[in-house]
Amino acid sequence: MRSFYVSAMLVGPATLIVLVPFIASLVILGAYSVGIQPGGPGFTLGVWQSFLGDSYSWTVILTSIRLAAIVTVLCLLIGYPVACALLRLDSMLMSIIAYTVIFSPLLMSVVVRSYGWLLLLSDSGFVNSLLSAWPLHLGPYRLIYNELGVIIALVHILLPFAVLPLITVLMQQPPQLREAAADLGATPFEIFRKVTLPLSLPGVIVAAEIVFALAVSAFVTPAVLGGGRVLNLSRLVYENIGNSEWSLAAVQALILLIAAVGVLLILERFNRRTFGRKA
Repeated sequence: MRSFYVSAMLVGPATLIVLVPFIASLVILGAYSVGIQPGGPGFTLGVWQSFLGDSYSWTVILTSIRLAAIVTVLCLLIGYPVACALLRLDSMLMSIIAYTVIFSPLLMSVVVRSYGWLLLLSDSGFVNSLLSAWPLHLGPYRLIYNELGVIIALVHILLPFAVLPLITVLMQQPPQLREAAADLGATPFEIFRKVTLPLSLPGVIVAAEIVFALAVSAFVTPAVLGGGRVLNLSRLVYENIGNSEWSLAAVQALILLIAAVGVLLILERFNRRTFGRKA
């Protein structure tokens, strides 16, 4: 019992700092979304009905979820081999260099990185110049102000958030399991498919949850690389706040939260069912 009180005292202040503003903001958003605000019309569900009854709104919602899903899958496909490679580095110097290259972008503002990708992917940028150079003679390709540019930039920005939980779960796997599988005649691919991957699925799911939550709520990168042509819910919330459409912005913010939490709950349920059954 004493340890419980000690833990509560240690965790309590941080929990209050996080939960109180979050709950308060949800209450305010909920009130504004139903017209309960200074100078508002009073309780009404008209804004909800108007937004959810518009096909354009559903297009934006599905676009936000689809882009986040694509970015999540690409981050996992790229991040998993990277995490495996980092654990196989024997040289301390190479490990330091590799970790620095992967995680140092987190020290830079997302605004700077987004504008950096804007310069790299522009029609006369480095990527198109490289593709147009001899002997390739390809391009120039339209890599900005569309979904492709947004996806490329988001994958780069969010990749470290996928690599970190993957490294953590892979480090916890006893090497004796892979050695035993090899002694029993398993090929490297069979060891990966039957030992490494199943044991690392909790880390894969955690990485997917983090990346998806960050991607679906991203604002700066879609705004910069999309050039106003790639709309997501975050952009609509920003525009409606600028237009003083507080009720509509509140509805869109809540729908964004519901979409993100809904996907996270699905992933977490899959995680519990899969590993609960194995346990």
